[in-house]
Amino acid sequence: MSREELEAWLRLLSLEFSANKLRALLERFGDPDSVLSARMEALREVPGMREADVAAIERVAGAAMRLPTLLETGDAQLIVMGKPDYPRLLEVLPDPPPALFVWGELQERDRFAVSVVGTRRPSAYGRMVAERFTRDLCEAGLTIVSGGALGVDTVAHRAALEAGGRTVAILGSGLGSLYPAENRTLFRSIVESGGAVISEYPWDASPDAWRFPVRNRLIAAWGLGTLVVEAPEASGALITARLAAEYGREVFAVPGSIDNPKSKGCHALIKDGAALVEYAEDILNTLKIQTDPRERTLSLPILTETQEKLLGALDLEPRHVDVLARAVGLPVHVAQAELTILEIQGLARRMPGGAFVRVL
Repeated sequence: MSREELEAWLRLLSLEFSANKLRALLERFGDPDSVLSARMEALREVPGMREADVAAIERVAGAAMRLPTLLETGDAQLIVMGKPDYPRLLEVLPDPPPALFVWGELQERDRFAVSVVGTRRPSAYGRMVAERFTRDLCEAGLTIVSGGALGVDTVAHRAALEAGGRTVAILGSGLGSLYPAENRTLFRSIVESGGAVISEYPWDASPDAWRFPVRNRLIAAWGLGTLVVEAPEASGALITARLAAEYGREVFAVPGSIDNPKSKGCHALIKDGAALVEYAEDILNTLKIQTDPRERTLSLPILTETQEKLLGALDLEPRHVDVLARAVGLPVHVAQAELTILEIQGLARRMPGGAFVRVL
């Protein structure tokens, strides 16, 4: 993305329009620069546009824009919906963010993730459980997604780092206004470990209370499932769990003492159909995740371009070799040979009937 394109995106995002309104503008005009230079009459024709919105666009169109240092140096980037590096799991949302600020690095394997959420004031039991589940899920190769808040979120991020796993924090503020301030060192550690800190909000957006429930939809959509460790009845973690169910994701809840009010939310989820989980294996089995029982390092072997394509086409559900071959544009016999190599490397597993699954 050129500097001019990035500056146009920063101007457009600074308007704080809803994701749906931004998408309507981009669908109508094509790109941020065209939106900002559009005639007022044309802007008024976009569904949902108010006079105040039109005036706001006119106001920011010529505003001076200074690139934040992290964007200037390339340590952070703006990824745009429709591009290959945009998290495809977010595309199930009714209102996916048109763009995301990413400090750090996203990887293809991050689409195999579990979201871990819970109260900001966990008990000793809640902390222990969050650490154990996170560690075991990381050892299975899953990325841990959470919201960077104090409490269970922080425990999950730190446990993932200590286990040598990957973790992604999705914030309820802009990357230029990291919140909570107590976790700024943690956020830097996530980035330095190869993970990512993400926000859909303008760079300097403050941590206003309304942003966090909106942000929760990204946490819910990103994970193949959402694990609620400990949550009282009015916890924001329950919003994330409800959204996860709406998006067709699995919801897992850890039971606790019937006398502990911090377990009331988890028990309510279980009554409503969430899976009661005691071990990480319960989550892995529900998600049908195949793990490699052989010991090996977390680093992946060097793959050819063809093998990378096949690996990207593999999923947790069995896919027949014919389907995989068509997906990557290979003859079936070539795909079969390359999948065998991936199987030897412990990255794929052969299933009955000529199908293969991804191994994490």
